[in-house]
Amino acid sequence: MTIREMRDARNKLLTEAQQILLASPDAEKRAFAQKMLAEVDLLEADITSLEKIEKSQAEERAHNTPPRGNPDGGLKDPSKEEAEAEKARSKKAFEQYIRTGQVDPELRSALREHRDVTTSVAGNLIPQAFLPILTEAMKDYGNILNVVNNVPADNGAPTKYAVVDDTANGLVVLGEDTAAAETDPSFSGGIISSDFMSTGVIKVSIATLQDSAFDMDSFLKQSILKRYFRGLSKMVTLGNTSNVASIVASAAAGVTSAAPTAIAWSDIAGLYASLDPAYESNAVWSMATVTRGVLLTVTDSLGRPLYVPAPSADVFDMILGKRVVVNPFMAAVAATNITLLYGDHSQYVLRNVKPGISIVRLNERFMDSGDVGFIGFARSGGALLQGSVAPVVKLTQHA
Repeated sequence: MTIREMRDARNKLLTEAQQILLASPDAEKRAFAQKMLAEVDLLEADITSLEKIEKSQAEERAHNTPPRGNPDGGLKDPSKEEAEAEKARSKKAFEQYIRTGQVDPELRSALREHRDVTTSVAGNLIPQAFLPILTEAMKDYGNILNVVNNVPADNGAPTKYAVVDDTANGLVVLGEDTAAAETDPSFSGGIISSDFMSTGVIKVSIATLQDSAFDMDSFLKQSILKRYFRGLSKMVTLGNTSNVASIVASAAAGVTSAAPTAIAWSDIAGLYASLDPAYESNAVWSMATVTRGVLLTVTDSLGRPLYVPAPSADVFDMILGKRVVVNPFMAAVAATNITLLYGDHSQYVLRNVKPGISIVRLNERFMDSGDVGFIGFARSGGALLQGSVAPVVKLTQHA
């Protein structure tokens, strides 16, 4: 099944589940709809994984020159063969590093040359083949990270930001011979500092590293990346009580739902109306998967479904014409919970110190038990930049 076919299957399941839920189903049909929604979640995960592979292959093709003819009349692409060989050498070098902590000199030289062509990060011990996975993994474990403003930083020094608020000023009528009053814009600002964070240690026995029959380096990379993006997504959503502020807590109060355990059409309409139109062009909805399931049953005053599943493989799910972003760290629909955000999420600045995440091999710490540790380190900080007009508003469930 192709990615497009999987997207179409996902959209069909979501639409059919919505139709069942809107028809006042009995317990059996409701359970069937929930099973369909679970299949939607699985398809979404598979689509993201295939997109990651497809993008990696596209990047490889983009670096290759057009093939030229050979005397036999066939086509040969030497640059592609060279790229494949370089990729194999990079993989071998990383595998050596994972298994032994050392890399053959000739492979280190090749990695340096390969890295200099594609990135400005110097002194990075991780092969370049690792970096595209970093970028793609954000889709797997943190959709919220795709809509906030990711800003790379060369170092971890605190960054000052400024906000100007002139929204209260406009035109005033002046009488004859009357001087205009001074009305300066209001300036404010703050500091975004970076927290030093780790993924925790993954301990692997030396015997496993030496004798493993499966792809150990891929397993370790994926494990550390999942921790990194899962953790960063949770921090952006809920905060970390330090230098990564919660976008949920920072969002302005929009509306309070009419019922503690339900979301009605009037709640959505009220939240939509509470956002200033200045932020509407880039606005999205963010919610947990369980909240999406609740919204599939909501209709407007004319009985039309509020939640519109993507009609084709190339577009997003929509509510009132605005994209839906699923964030697993948002709260479920329950009394006093904040269940929905709406607004321009790119006003949240997430500052990531380059290279994003680094992996360190701990050779000595666990040697007395015959083990080697691996740990990922990263430095990030974030905040929602706003003046008196909020760029993101939230729906709070009634008590």
